[in-house]
Amino acid sequence: MKRLRCRFSCVLIFVATLVCSAHWLANVDNTTMAQTAIQLIPVASGLSSPLYVTNAHDGSNRLFIVEQTGAIKVMAPGATAPLPTPFLDISTKIMLDFERGLLCLAFHPQYQTNGRFFVTYNRLTDGAMTVSEFKVSANDPNVAEPEEKIVLAVHKDSQFHNGSWLSFGPDGYLYITTGDDALSFDPNNVAQNKGDFRGKILRIDVDANGTAPYASPATNPFFGSTPGLDEIYALGFRNPWRCSFDRDTGKLYVADVQQDSTEEVDIVTHGGNCGWRVFEASHCTNQDPALCVASNYIPPLIEYGHSGGRCAVTGGYVYRGTGNSFPAGTYVFGDYCTGEIFIWNGVSMNVILDTDFLISSFGEDEAGEIYVVDLVGSVYRLASPPVATTVSAASFRGPQLAPESIAAAFGQNFATATQAAPANQPLPTTLAGASVSIIDSRGISRLAPLYFVSPAQINFLIPPGAAPGNGTISFTNANGGASSGAIEIANTAPGLFTVGAGATDIPAAFALRVKADGSRFFESIVGLDSQSQFVPVPIDLGPELGNASDLVFLVAFGSGFRFRSSLAAVSAVAGGTAAQVFFAGQQIEFPGLDQANILLPRSLIGRGETDLIFTVDGQSANTVRISVK
Repeated sequence: MKRLRCRFSCVLIFVATLVCSAHWLANVDNTTMAQTAIQLIPVASGLSSPLYVTNAHDGSNRLFIVEQTGAIKVMAPGATAPLPTPFLDISTKIMLDFERGLLCLAFHPQYQTNGRFFVTYNRLTDGAMTVSEFKVSANDPNVAEPEEKIVLAVHKDSQFHNGSWLSFGPDGYLYITTGDDALSFDPNNVAQNKGDFRGKILRIDVDANGTAPYASPATNPFFGSTPGLDEIYALGFRNPWRCSFDRDTGKLYVADVQQDSTEEVDIVTHGGNCGWRVFEASHCTNQDPALCVASNYIPPLIEYGHSGGRCAVTGGYVYRGTGNSFPAGTYVFGDYCTGEIFIWNGVSMNVILDTDFLISSFGEDEAGEIYVVDLVGSVYRLASPPVATTVSAASFRGPQLAPESIAAAFGQNFATATQAAPANQPLPTTLAGASVSIIDSRGISRLAPLYFVSPAQINFLIPPGAAPGNGTISFTNANGGASSGAIEIANTAPGLFTVGAGATDIPAAFALRVKADGSRFFESIVGLDSQSQFVPVPIDLGPELGNASDLVFLVAFGSGFRFRSSLAAVSAVAGGTAAQVFFAGQQIEFPGLDQANILLPRSLIGRGETDLIFTVDGQSANTVRISVK
């Protein structure tokens, strides 16, 4: 009996391995079940004119939200609202109006150890675009010390075009953008003036020794005797409002808000001139017609016109996240006026969402996931919903699925990791941050127990009690993305597990030989060839192992037929010959697994490989193949 239990257990273990691991089929139709558009996952609301969101790259996974009115709020991981005490509040120091206020934030690359961070704001006394340094409290990581060190102040004549983005580059230097300080066409031509801070990208070293708050890197293009300010890295900008470095390549993407007709995004390089006010994107403005020589300037990477209400580009990020929200290398950005969110795939620009936001900024978390900021008061994360085709895990057929049957969903964006349910424990309803819920025809929603989750596959149990009829199945991934589609619950949806790469293959089964004296023997019906490929082992119905009184059953494992109407409604045909079914029902040792005991007729002797068709309540399971001596 120990040998019998071993053989039986081995088959169960094999089936469990199929269910609790990835099992792909080339012929599964991975049809998109739901719309694959990017979704907006709410992160924070009720904010006061938020302008920016970023992270401290310190391993805390916190988000820091900059409010134009003067505060920086902290969002703890998983929180639904910012902490009540601001990280920093300099509302008494700022000049606040349409384009002025607290504008941006950058954490030092060694923030985790030195606690230094930098902000840009318009100074209350004169409106100057000011870069200041602060430090985090030694006693509370969610509060900054109030002491301020002013690093740099850029004189301004107007409230317009501050630029004001700042970030540390891959080289460890602090990059700062400045606008042209004018409403229209840069009348003082400051953007092309190398002796003026405005209309530029500056690069400074805030780690230099000495009493000065910064030094200019000697590698800056106009350092030393070269005409121009030492701090300038690039020039020719109107209002470079939001910019970013590609985490992978280090390239600097600069979205420069333009004038009347065309918006632009540039990849800015050392000493580059992006053309304003001579050019608006790739178009000559005729402000300085003699200088309209395109080869003298950096051409835009992306440009788009002011049609449909578009008016001001908001720069974003090249996606390098771990959540599969976008293809790697996709640049995500938007338009402030229309609320459209765009992607650039290196060839073309496409709209992925059309919102009613005033898009003031995008942001990144530590994992590289991208956020969008609505000036009206909210922050959202951009997430790609899971996309799935749901089938029986046994037959790989759909759309009908039976209660308490084992199902599989194939697609994408289910999770960012792979996880199987722990052994000898009740099945969980969440694995790798993913979950599945089913609303049945009575409107009752249930979470599905899960066997296995990977980025491209979920194996789950149709919840017990799910009522027959049309329902809805929903998938939620770790990033909060969700999608739903139709599902049809039927009393029976029979399927048989197989051991190969297709639904029509060797069944996950064994032969049970019952002798005249009642003794029983379990025999394998599958083996491995010299290339470790599954091959059928012929079932011996003849006299070699006994006599004509032997009964040989195929004990096959499947799912979706435990709620058959009656045993009389279950039939099997092997090689065109009827085969009596003695049992068809629940296999109690593995959740969701069913078992069928089929008596193989002796007339199959010598038939070789043959098909077996199993039918329950008029529905045929997937055809399987056995071999008979």
